[in-house]
Amino acid sequence: MLLQVILAVIPIAWLIISMTAFKMSGFNACGIGLIITAVECIAVYGMSVVEVGTGALEGALAAIWPIGIIMFGAMFVYNLSLRTGGMDVIKNMLASVSNDKRVAALILGWCFGNFMEGIAGFGTAVAIPAAMMVGLGFDPIASAVICLIGNAASPAFGAIGTPTISAYNTAGFEAMGIDMISLSAPTSLLLAGLCILSPFVIVWLVGGSPKALKGVMPITIVSVISFYVPFYVISAFVGPELSVTIGAIISLVAVVIMGRKSSGDIPEEYLLEKKDEEAGAAASAKPQMSVAKAWIPYVLIVIFILGSSKLVPPINSALGAIKSTVTIYAGENAGALSFSWINTPGVWMFLAGIIGGLIQGASVGDLGAEFVATIKKYWKAVATVVFIVAIAKLMGYAGMVTKLANGLVALTGSFYPFIAPIIGGIGCFVTGSATSACVMFAKLQTEIAGQLNIDPTWLVAANSAGATAGKMISPQSIAMAAAAISVAGSDGKIMSATLKWCVLYLIILCVCCYVGVIL
Repeated sequence: MLLQVILAVIPIAWLIISMTAFKMSGFNACGIGLIITAVECIAVYGMSVVEVGTGALEGALAAIWPIGIIMFGAMFVYNLSLRTGGMDVIKNMLASVSNDKRVAALILGWCFGNFMEGIAGFGTAVAIPAAMMVGLGFDPIASAVICLIGNAASPAFGAIGTPTISAYNTAGFEAMGIDMISLSAPTSLLLAGLCILSPFVIVWLVGGSPKALKGVMPITIVSVISFYVPFYVISAFVGPELSVTIGAIISLVAVVIMGRKSSGDIPEEYLLEKKDEEAGAAASAKPQMSVAKAWIPYVLIVIFILGSSKLVPPINSALGAIKSTVTIYAGENAGALSFSWINTPGVWMFLAGIIGGLIQGASVGDLGAEFVATIKKYWKAVATVVFIVAIAKLMGYAGMVTKLANGLVALTGSFYPFIAPIIGGIGCFVTGSATSACVMFAKLQTEIAGQLNIDPTWLVAANSAGATAGKMISPQSIAMAAAAISVAGSDGKIMSATLKWCVLYLIILCVCCYVGVIL
């Protein structure tokens, strides 16, 4: 069995070593990883060239639609809002709410960061609010750490639910008759501890001790409740696509209202003093617009996705019928691959972006230019996910996933649920992407759940939740945060400051996962 496990782990071991020891980009490492996996499938597991080719093609197409279209759509909407000036209006509105650093940190590092994660993902949730905080006078390192911790609870539902949708598809739950909500609900439940803890940690970090909570405890509690309640309700009854986005919007409104109405003297150590007017200067370079108009693209995304969800059965059924189902893999036990051509989040995001952009004053030329620019800038990120999904498909068809599952079960037995979140955390640490971590290990978690007679959605949810914690110490996430605060050589300091919180978050997730299995 040991030899079988060693052979089966080779593709995953390559990804870990290449990206951590060799410092390869995800694109290069995963591309080479796909080649290694294909060769191993042929040489060790007896798959034919046709089986390997069709298996990889199935994975690639499953990654492009819907995952790739969501990734492109998310960044198209965000980049277009930068072009029209809408994002600058949103930034300035948020930065003007309160002169209390603790409140500003909650608004930017928690509410707005989660909003950016839900609507765009892929690093925007850390880079954008961290840069804004530095502009408002926050310590650069503290800004990066606060935003990484504030982002720790939501990546599993980032970019309109891409990681959870990816985990669902990779695990093969549709073929098992398991719906998407059955995965998104336990994922949000497992993340409850992180959602409750993060805002308090953010305030703690602003002041350097728990004493910083004095005077802002009510608004901190409100930021928790107003985010988590809608976050859980949407994920448990509607689906993963808008759970973070709606939770963040409601929390943002609640905190902004409380921040504006707060009275009393602000202690001097928490008084906000803006260092520069960089954000304002950036906004003034573009035509000004109303706050309502600035939010239009994101409001339309929420309307379109909710309007086509199961909350509106006639529309959901009609649009859901517009799909194609094909079988691509040429070997045994081939799975069916379905393409929903209209009722997929990526399509709605592009439509919302186009309509919202036109309302904000963008020309058809602007739309076309931003579409091309988005593809040019992010095609490697999408290709990386394509490679990883293809690797996962080949490992599944070759039987590598089953052999890995057998090895882990033999090693850990009934104790395995305790380490299930750590598997996801390792995946996200290596790849820097919750989506990639979900794709890498969703099938593995499903196989292990079957052997241990555990609900597979619980272990896949634990994998996704673990990925959210692992992302805060991922070298890619930290590099993006360091770039945002413009402090050279700050990666090590940021890593040191976030590591202890990552360990705490993973311990909480491991305990919750294990207790959930026992109960």
